[in-house]
Amino acid sequence: MIEETGSPMSSDDLYRMAAMDAKMLQDRILTAAGSGIDVSDGRPAALALAEALLAVVQDYLERSSNEYDVELFLEVNGTRPDDVTSWPVNILAGLILRRTPAADRHSICERAVQIAARRLRSPSGS
Repeated sequence: MIEETGSPMSSDDLYRMAAMDAKMLQDRILTAAGSGIDVSDGRPAALALAEALLAVVQDYLERSSNEYDVELFLEVNGTRPDDVTSWPVNILAGLILRRTPAADRHSICERAVQIAARRLRSPSGS
């Protein structure tokens, strides 16, 4: 997980680290979901992670911030991009950009992994 270093991080470094975090979380999701998941292109795990992150971050913002932060988060992240594999990376990078405390980011990611793994295990995907 991306940790605060105390020094400014470039956008490229931020997104590179967010991509590594997303990959690690997707690997955990696939492990937790078990066999039978098509992992050939990475899309199912990325989609499951992004959708779970949307729900968990929205819940987090509703509890810790205000409705404007929730609206802005959904405006920026709420629509599935053409490249679904970039979706969870953008959400994770956004958590860092908004200076979400590391403990909260960790909790958000843990909940998202659990939700995403359940969705992938479900025969209907929901």
